[in-house]
Amino acid sequence: MPSSDPDPPEFTRVDWDEASSGRRRPSARTAGFALALLAVASLLAYDLVAAPAETLPILDWDVNRSGWLVIVAVVVLGRYVLVPLVADRDRTARHVRAFLARPAGVLALASLAAFGLLGLVGPELFEFTYAKLDARLQPPVFASVDASVADSYACVGPVVDGACRGTWQYPLGTNYIGENVIEGLIGGVHVAFKVSVATAVVMAAVATTVGTVAGYYGGRIDDLLMRYVDVQQTIPAIVVYIVVATLFLGNVEGVSDGGVFAFVLVFGLLDWGGIARLVRAEATQQRSAGYVRAAKAAGAGDRHAIRRHVVPNATATIVTALTRRIPLLVLAHVGLAYLALNSTRPASFGELLRVSLEGRHMPWYVQWWTSVPAVLVLVGLVVAFNVFGDTVRDVLDPREEVR
Repeated sequence: MPSSDPDPPEFTRVDWDEASSGRRRPSARTAGFALALLAVASLLAYDLVAAPAETLPILDWDVNRSGWLVIVAVVVLGRYVLVPLVADRDRTARHVRAFLARPAGVLALASLAAFGLLGLVGPELFEFTYAKLDARLQPPVFASVDASVADSYACVGPVVDGACRGTWQYPLGTNYIGENVIEGLIGGVHVAFKVSVATAVVMAAVATTVGTVAGYYGGRIDDLLMRYVDVQQTIPAIVVYIVVATLFLGNVEGVSDGGVFAFVLVFGLLDWGGIARLVRAEATQQRSAGYVRAAKAAGAGDRHAIRRHVVPNATATIVTALTRRIPLLVLAHVGLAYLALNSTRPASFGELLRVSLEGRHMPWYVQWWTSVPAVLVLVGLVVAFNVFGDTVRDVLDPREEVR
């Protein structure tokens, strides 16, 4: 009978003569990563010095501070996620086949891909229209609102039996200042994408470094790092952000980018303790594995063992932890924006919900179309991340599925 045991951990082949001699030549991946970061740094310098209002003249594209964080995050993801997947084609193909055998995971990935595409290029692909006060609070095309409730403004669609009906000009209706609800959803997805990707990459980098060093070396280093994590976790990142927003961001209603930038830095640098503990546990197990001992016996140093064996085999733990954390980050940002502690342009989901539930021109339950679509998108996003994380965990570490 074929064995049901999961595949053993895989590791790359090594030139042991080079490892034992202590000489390291930069690989093509490292050189390409360095060139990509240099290109980003050059564009940033050009943006700050030569063209502050226009980064790429051909595309007429201006990048703000949070946008630069996203660009760096995408470069890091490409280096440490996409490139290894392409390089190890056999292993990737095996994981892809296992992933495709799980329809729920495929549906979740498709939803996240649509979310990422809209978040990355949505505002560039869709030409946002200006607010139109004469078209405010128009109902969706499939709904209607009592014309007597909406007597303070004109109905763009037809009025039938005393009810203002929606029109295909605004398929999901408009908000209190006449902005298209669809455009508001795209803007909210764009902000959520920036927040989640940039913060997750910062958290992953710090948590992986701290957790791997603590678990691999152990002893006093482990005690020192873990005690710092204990102290850090006693002060929630959301409390630190509220203090920063109150003292330094001033009137956040007029801040278009500072809120996102501060959110990414505060949560990215202060909210990684739980992930670091998971990585530490994985690194503690990996350091005594047979393939790590064999590599060290053949002359490989600690850096080589960590880079080639310990961290790659902790990928499942890191990815699963991040997929669990990203929805919480998005919801935290929504909550802060709802409390008027984070303002962005375009508006985030939190701002959309706050304005909608205030009911400035009609009760919130009457203008339900200005809030319900945003809630549905958020619920779908959280569910998709959770399902995707569970599927990736099962694919990368079949032992978890057996348990």
